[in-house]
Amino acid sequence: MAAAFDTRRNPFGAKLRAMFSSDLGHWDVPDMEGILPEAFELVEDGLLEAGEFRDFVFENPVHFYTRLNPDFFAGTRVEAAARELVSGVAAPRRA
Repeated sequence: MAAAFDTRRNPFGAKLRAMFSSDLGHWDVPDMEGILPEAFELVEDGLLEAGEFRDFVFENPVHFYTRLNPDFFAGTRVEAAARELVSGVAAPRRA
């Protein structure tokens, strides 16, 4: 997966818009709490920068899912952050 962000190896220095996915419902994933920390090892091992990890787990999926449905994340915990990303305008913070 880290290869998607490797501008030295990808033609024309491209970064692919890879997105995090998981086999969460699969029989060999007994604990869902370990999935994201396992993926974060890409940063800990120096294969991705923190910003690239954010792109991988948040920004790329938000752009993908809101391209055809801007309200895709409405009613979810990430609604404000997704709307802020897509609109480019900071959402008001909750107290």
